[in-house]
Amino acid sequence: MLSEKGLSAQIGLRFLRVKSNKNFISFISLSAMLGIAIGISVLIVIMSAMNGFERELRESLLSVVPHGEVSMVNKPIQNWQGVVEKAKLTPGVVDGAPVVHITGLIMQGNDLSGVQVEGVLPDYEEKVLATSRYIEPQAWKALADNQGGIILGQGIIDKLGISVGERISLLIPKPGANGQFLAPTPVSFTLIGSFAFGGQIDHSKAFIHLDAARELAGLDTGVSGVRFKFTDVFNATPVIRNVASNIDQYVYLSDWTRKHGHLYNDINLVKMITYLVLVLVIGVASFNIVSTLVMAVQDKQSEIAILLTMGLTSARVTKIFIVQGMLNASAGCLLGGISGSLLAIYLSDIVQSIESAFGLNLLAGDIYFIDFIPSEFQAQDLALLIGATLLISFIATLYPARKASQIEPAMVLGQ
Repeated sequence: MLSEKGLSAQIGLRFLRVKSNKNFISFISLSAMLGIAIGISVLIVIMSAMNGFERELRESLLSVVPHGEVSMVNKPIQNWQGVVEKAKLTPGVVDGAPVVHITGLIMQGNDLSGVQVEGVLPDYEEKVLATSRYIEPQAWKALADNQGGIILGQGIIDKLGISVGERISLLIPKPGANGQFLAPTPVSFTLIGSFAFGGQIDHSKAFIHLDAARELAGLDTGVSGVRFKFTDVFNATPVIRNVASNIDQYVYLSDWTRKHGHLYNDINLVKMITYLVLVLVIGVASFNIVSTLVMAVQDKQSEIAILLTMGLTSARVTKIFIVQGMLNASAGCLLGGISGSLLAIYLSDIVQSIESAFGLNLLAGDIYFIDFIPSEFQAQDLALLIGATLLISFIATLYPARKASQIEPAMVLGQ
């Protein structure tokens, strides 16, 4: 016996379980369910991959790239300690560190390699960047103690074929009169360590002590720049503007978005496209739900007419087919949610297995800042996908369910 309470749901479930006289209806119903399942599964994997790229961008690349920096225009920045202390009063600023930038060439035999040399104070550098995490502790300590040491990116070391402990020559252009540069003179350094951040940074950067960089750059006092770490890396532009407004000299200001912002923009673009694809995929699946229910209404006209003559209200008939459509959509959400979540959680391992099996390398570490496909599954993404799917599916059930409630029993049973 069917209870009064939940009558529409029970009848809708029974209609769904009872085999239709037309197998095509069952096929369309299965297609709708699988369409929703596949759509959710694929989209949650894409969204998890984008979350993973954003996490790696924040924790890997942006851990070794200054969030913001102010640089000298005509004269060095004096009293950089005061600049840092004043900046720390600005909301969003964690700490700051001095830097001296030098562009030069590393010469090893007949081989040359362009390099961006950064003069740093290791104790202060650790407060702003996670550089020391990628460098051997003894090399980082030696940089603080030894002004004659240099730390190179692994890409430069591999290109020039040098090893730790060797002496290398660094060619630095010397500024002359009238803005001209004199012939560069070689300066000898000892290679004391290496780093491997990933991407092009490994092929273009080197670290030396701040005092050694000052001497090479011809700075008697002051520094060429001060860089900062912010609490919210994605809010760097307005924060660095606030910092620069409190400095009592003309400075250039920049933040990480100038050089690496395209990566974050690409991630957001893919996310936006993913949401658009979500609507399209679920929309197509919803058309299948509409088709299924329309044909189900045609197939069940006699049963509907009998129920109406027995006193079932039009509202309850509407609910029967809404329940039937939502059960179909819910089954697709359940199947897609489980399969998509599992794929998203183990995406990195799956891709690495595929790369190992076929000898592929989907991301080149010397070009991109990572050499693997990251993934970060977030439950709120799955909840958003399922919620949007169920909402669109519910809207899709309204028309055929309403048509079912408008059936005239006398017209159907009199045939």
